[in-house]
Amino acid sequence: MLTQLYFFPSRKSWLAAFVLENISTLIYRLTVTFLVMLLCLRTTAAYSEDQPPDLTDISIENLLNMEIYSASKFPQKKSDAPTAVTVITAQDIKDYGYRTLADIVQSVRGVYISSDRNYSYAGTRGYNVAGDANTRILILLDGYRTNDAAYDQGPLGTEFPVDVDLIERVEYLPGAGSAIYGNNAFFGVINIITKSGKDYKGHGIEITGRVASYGTDQERISYGKRFGNGMEVLISGTRYDSKGENRLFFPELSALSATSQPNSDYAERLFGKFSWRHFTLEAGYSKRMKGLPTGAYNTVFNDPRNQNTDQHAFFNLSYNNTIADNLELYARVYHGRYDYPGTWIYDDPPVTVYKELGLGRWWGTEARLISTHIDGHKIMFGGEFQDNYHLSDDFIPVSPPNPANNAGYRQATDRFGFYLQDEMTFGDKIILNAGVRYDNLSYAASAINPRLALIYKPWEKLSLKLLYGASFRAPSAYELYYSDPVTLASSQLKPEKIKTYEGVVEYQPDRSLRLTAVGFHYEVNNLVQLKEIPNPVPGEDPKNQFINAGINKAWGAEFEAEKLWDYGARLRASYTWVDAYDADTHQTLYNSPSNLFKLNFSTPLFEHWLRVGIEAQYTGSRLGRDHLRTAGYPLFNVTLTSGDKLFKGPLKGLEISGSIYNLLDREYASAVSDEFVQHFMPQNGRNLRLTLSYQF
Repeated sequence: MLTQLYFFPSRKSWLAAFVLENISTLIYRLTVTFLVMLLCLRTTAAYSEDQPPDLTDISIENLLNMEIYSASKFPQKKSDAPTAVTVITAQDIKDYGYRTLADIVQSVRGVYISSDRNYSYAGTRGYNVAGDANTRILILLDGYRTNDAAYDQGPLGTEFPVDVDLIERVEYLPGAGSAIYGNNAFFGVINIITKSGKDYKGHGIEITGRVASYGTDQERISYGKRFGNGMEVLISGTRYDSKGENRLFFPELSALSATSQPNSDYAERLFGKFSWRHFTLEAGYSKRMKGLPTGAYNTVFNDPRNQNTDQHAFFNLSYNNTIADNLELYARVYHGRYDYPGTWIYDDPPVTVYKELGLGRWWGTEARLISTHIDGHKIMFGGEFQDNYHLSDDFIPVSPPNPANNAGYRQATDRFGFYLQDEMTFGDKIILNAGVRYDNLSYAASAINPRLALIYKPWEKLSLKLLYGASFRAPSAYELYYSDPVTLASSQLKPEKIKTYEGVVEYQPDRSLRLTAVGFHYEVNNLVQLKEIPNPVPGEDPKNQFINAGINKAWGAEFEAEKLWDYGARLRASYTWVDAYDADTHQTLYNSPSNLFKLNFSTPLFEHWLRVGIEAQYTGSRLGRDHLRTAGYPLFNVTLTSGDKLFKGPLKGLEISGSIYNLLDREYASAVSDEFVQHFMPQNGRNLRLTLSYQF
């Protein structure tokens, strides 16, 4: 059990103090933002009234069985998809006050989030490998791979390059996804579909300001429009600043008077999306700077100079068109870069300042054809190539300099793959989805990964699915090549492999209710882990090295109910049970909760003057390092948003939203890897956020 994890200020007047401290700042920032927007943007074309319906206006039937894209790389109903897909919509993001992609993903059936107060890490169906930076989940942005080429890290927190307010929906695909997505689609795929210019009403200008606990504020300016010639434009810029919680207490560091300094967080993002006819160009830039007072990597605890930066930049140009009868072509070319500068303070002795600079530069292309020439068959054939032309990580002591301790690597790699999929329909009741992909990598063994899904619909309202899939994760450049005085390079690593077996029942007894049940079994081989090994030089201290070690297995079940009401209320509740263990020792895996419960309910109030969203989550007990456990915990979040009828006239475009997170002020913590002296990292207590948004 965890005791005395962190301190809180007096709770007697927390709401009044929050409002008084932040409301004037919010009004000031919104005023400045509004004036800047008026100076910088002019509307040059008439607004198109041909707007798509808001998700709240879509019929109940279509919300429960909406068309999704990511499962097969073409549109299909959820009931026809070869997986038990979950969709989180823009309305959900608004209703529950989600602040980051990690918040969104944590609401998904079977997923849980850990945080070391630097990054957020997604665990799924009992797996959250120690030290893994989301390398085993592929995170896509409109199909563009956001996992960087240097570390394969998938961004989930404030380092994610797009503001969550620009997300139209998130599609989560659990299970093996390498049959069409290749590397990193190991435990699942997250595809974020962004809004377009047509989603903005009026003159297409939206300004948003937020204030929150821990000295946090955020401003966003967005401009979106669909012009008369069919062109769509979306441009958005966001600034985020947070001083961070500064009263975290770590029992393991009590000798150092271990109450932490603020873990500051500053981020800026710029995103553009331009569509015309069959072409779409997306480009983005983001930079996040994070203060790290927690003593990560054995750095000096509470030294304010410890910090790292995540900097993403990318463009993705795509073409999608029906080029002949029953033949569709999709093609894209993309370029990405990722910079990871950091400053680390070590007490060697003497106290030494180390500078780290990780760099990734890559470009790639993909093309695929989808044919429906043969009755009953939807055949997709595609290929993908990516050139990682610069990968490096330099770790250098600069004050005082010590060339003997310089570390790092420089490499260039590439990969290509081909995939084939056929969706076969037999009458009205049977769908057979079969796919396979071959991947060739210059830095690891080639891989062949199949997928097979049999979908049987004995009745229109019932879908029974039997799924089999295989996936792989090649070791990252960092795992393969990085070395320093205490770490050996690991160039002989093999790719990790997984086989997944699932049975899915999806039942929609009426237009407003959908029930889902899933049973699954995983088998994982060649799992990459950082281990302490004997020094090759006799008599010297042991070294660290990434090795392939262990066979893991998991059995589990998931149950979910979704209910919608005609007056606008929405309910989603799920329960997940999983037993994930080491096949040799039968010991439960690190950071693997056996039980997850989630409930989301939102409803209009006072005849749509207001809308309330209530979220409840329970995460079961988890095993940390040294066989210590963190207790299970419940969390409750509440968000209240102004409804359609609250503001009229010139204020019609105004929206106000307030959220209370961790409503009951629950003390809880995440298990962290051995990068930390701490076994568990305490998380935030009760905290608040106030948002004002105006669209005109």
